[in-house]
Amino acid sequence: MSTALQICVIAVSSVVVSLCPLRAAVAHTSFQREFLKVYTKGEGVDKDFCQLARKAKCYLCHQGKEDRKNYNSYGLALTAYLTEDDKKDKEKIGAALRTVADESSDPSKSDAPTFGQLITEGKLPGGPLEESKKEPECLGEG
Repeated sequence: MSTALQICVIAVSSVVVSLCPLRAAVAHTSFQREFLKVYTKGEGVDKDFCQLARKAKCYLCHQGKEDRKNYNSYGLALTAYLTEDDKKDKEKIGAALRTVADESSDPSKSDAPTFGQLITEGKLPGGPLEESKKEPECLGEG
């Protein structure tokens, strides 16, 4: 690897690592309860999605189970609106869920569905459950 490429990799890695602590470590059942209340209750709710969302539990927002600071794409989007201090604020949690529903599930793709569209299609917003259960790959591995 060339020296310039090594410097670039180190610089990018440093930025990524330095930004990680800025995300609040948020893992509360109150967030999950509000998600279930908003998306799995009421008329016309898909029963298969209800079961899937209940089965997903923490994986609605988190990636892997080793470190609750690891989020899937949906959880990462929610961290822009919620902190640990919001765990008792049902109104704020509901507002965050509604706001994130309108956001792209993959901003790097212009044709990516919104999180809300995925939910409407009966899919977990953070991706398939089995994928969310996998530990995230770290930079420098593989």
